[in-house]
Amino acid sequence: MKHTSPTKLAVFDIDGTIFRSSLLIELSHALVDAGIFPKAAQKEIAKEYLAWVNRKGSYEAYINKVVKIYVKHISGKEFKKVDSVAKKVIAFQKDRVYRFTRDLIKKLKAQNYFLAAISGSPSYIVSAYAKAIGFNVCFGTELEVINGKFTGKVTSLDSAFNKAKIIKSLTKKYPSIKLGNSIAVGDTETDIAMLSLVGRPIAFNPNLHLAKIAQNHKWSIIAERKDVIYNLKDFKFLNN
Repeated sequence: MKHTSPTKLAVFDIDGTIFRSSLLIELSHALVDAGIFPKAAQKEIAKEYLAWVNRKGSYEAYINKVVKIYVKHISGKEFKKVDSVAKKVIAFQKDRVYRFTRDLIKKLKAQNYFLAAISGSPSYIVSAYAKAIGFNVCFGTELEVINGKFTGKVTSLDSAFNKAKIIKSLTKKYPSIKLGNSIAVGDTETDIAMLSLVGRPIAFNPNLHLAKIAQNHKWSIIAERKDVIYNLKDFKFLNN
């Protein structure tokens, strides 16, 4: 799909918003299965994982631990081997998506939106995933590779922490884009600045922090559970 002068932008967070998991989590598991990461890597995140699944800890603490362990073990690994595993993960799991965002992406494509995918996961797997779904551009975390091997150095975290910056850079590159006619979809507080920039912000399956902000700003709040999609307009928080 070509966009010489796009006028409408649609920006999607990937992990937990399109993909029903985290690209980095699934990649880390696959790297252990492939023997590229040691089995000890899974044990190192077990405490945070159990706390999260038992609803005694936060998802943020869990994913932050996964990031830490991934960066620790990726050092010295061959890019070609890791990239090969990443492509297998995408081939196997690319259809494990939420119905709401899957159908919204299809609709927006038909309406000639310029589609951008953003994720804190490594750029090489984000790129493979975005290409499989049909996005125009994508942004992920950049990791340094020298002589074909990862050094363990993260060279850019813009995708994880500066999503609003990415949107602004796209409007500079494509000045025909009107943010008032644009859409952004996210699920955590790291998406707040991004959502604030567009005319149609959507908090999809939001965590508590984002849900409260979205409610205060009267943004759309959508939840998908099992095979039901809810448009939450008036609701009360039951969290203590």
